[in-house]
Amino acid sequence: MTRTVKKTDIISGLKRLGLTGGDHVFVHAALSSLGSVAGGADTVIDALLQVVGPDGTVVVPAFESDDEVFDTGKSQTHLGALPQAFWKRKDAFRSRHPLASVAAIGAKAEWLIKDHVEAKTAHGKGTPYYRLCELGGKILLLGVDLDRCTFLHTAETLAHSPYLRPTKGSFIDSTGKTRTKTWPLFAGPHRNFIGLQKWLDQIGLMRKTTIGSCVARSMPCRELLETLLERLKTEPSLFITDNPSLPDGVWQKADVLRAQWRRCSFRLAADSRFAGRYIEEIIDNLTHFGIENVVLSCVNDTPWNRIERDKRKWYLRGLRMAKIKPVAIRLPVLAPEETAGLLKEAGAKTLIVPSTCRVESIARLAKNGFNVLVENTSIGGERLADMLESLPRKASGNVKLAFNPLAFAQVGENPFLQTYHTRIRRHIGLLYINDGLASGRRTALEEGLSEIKELISILCCKCFAGLFVLQPSMPPDFAQTVLKFKDMLREIGV
Repeated sequence: MTRTVKKTDIISGLKRLGLTGGDHVFVHAALSSLGSVAGGADTVIDALLQVVGPDGTVVVPAFESDDEVFDTGKSQTHLGALPQAFWKRKDAFRSRHPLASVAAIGAKAEWLIKDHVEAKTAHGKGTPYYRLCELGGKILLLGVDLDRCTFLHTAETLAHSPYLRPTKGSFIDSTGKTRTKTWPLFAGPHRNFIGLQKWLDQIGLMRKTTIGSCVARSMPCRELLETLLERLKTEPSLFITDNPSLPDGVWQKADVLRAQWRRCSFRLAADSRFAGRYIEEIIDNLTHFGIENVVLSCVNDTPWNRIERDKRKWYLRGLRMAKIKPVAIRLPVLAPEETAGLLKEAGAKTLIVPSTCRVESIARLAKNGFNVLVENTSIGGERLADMLESLPRKASGNVKLAFNPLAFAQVGENPFLQTYHTRIRRHIGLLYINDGLASGRRTALEEGLSEIKELISILCCKCFAGLFVLQPSMPPDFAQTVLKFKDMLREIGV
């Protein structure tokens, strides 16, 4: 027969967790986890208040209302029996925030919830969550895991986690008027907070005991926040699930990567020929990894300028909807009569052409205001430098090099140790992120002769502001290439 849990049992358990008079405690609880509690939710609340005493404070989450307009005096919470009973108490103060409301009873209750709805963010500075840290408060989990710990959103907010997004809510203000407000950096629907439990236990930040049938945990707010912020500096995906089938985790990781690419001096793009066969696959691959730029070369093995006009427009519409920007068009041959129309149609400003094109044709395009990147094709660095430096002064300002390491390896040059250290380095406007052998066969990054990590590193040392364009060995290797590129950036300290 199950033993009934009494108030004294709860008080003893709370003291085993280190709770004492004067503590300010943020409580997440599942009443049912305790077993049969004599007096139900009110007994648990009374036990909490007795332990912290008149100088302490108990805080519970009080959001999750179905009401379109949040009213502190009427809106119910669906977070469980204990929060529902707690906010209705006569001595409880409840913040007006429609998305992150808390209720508090005790010495610091009124101060904790004061102006929560006016704070810049829902969980950061100026909110009850952050103020608990300032008080040296504690987190208490009664029969729930870390996934229920709303306080962890404070770490995300202070770290400006890239996947946080603005969210709008409506509430009744102190004058009785309905207001609608948008809060930036708001937490999304899914996190892998429970993945932190073992680690927090190992580093000694989590105390644990059993109360009735409930596993109870406590943690110090300030130390928890400081420890998490330190990890988030180098692990921005710390809270994100690794489950590839959960859409929330996929777009959250894409947001993290997008923020990383934006912080770099270079602009990251992918060559459409190597990012997927069909436009849908190209868009999916770029979106998945937060890549916002594409070089239009081929789609479905068809050069961009050979694709039917209506189909090109359909492709471009799909890219726009996915917020992917065409930054350049790469043509296998120079076709001056169609260049202007293709660039205007795509909204791009740069044309990539092979070095086999006539210098006069390249100069003519550049004089007409086009940005031209000349890609090395069957030519060494010194000869290509001669070619670029032979351009008329009026044209040379609009012409740079699309540095293709694999193509330099094919003509017998070491792309970094030899080619880069010639005059050619002055002209680089684009680096293809590729690798392969002298035969031209493509390989995974750092498995060929492109010396790609060395090239990336030296250009990043110069705050290179041009394009890095991903070219995997083949479209199915796109994900592997992006992740390898990311690892290389981390290794070289970018």
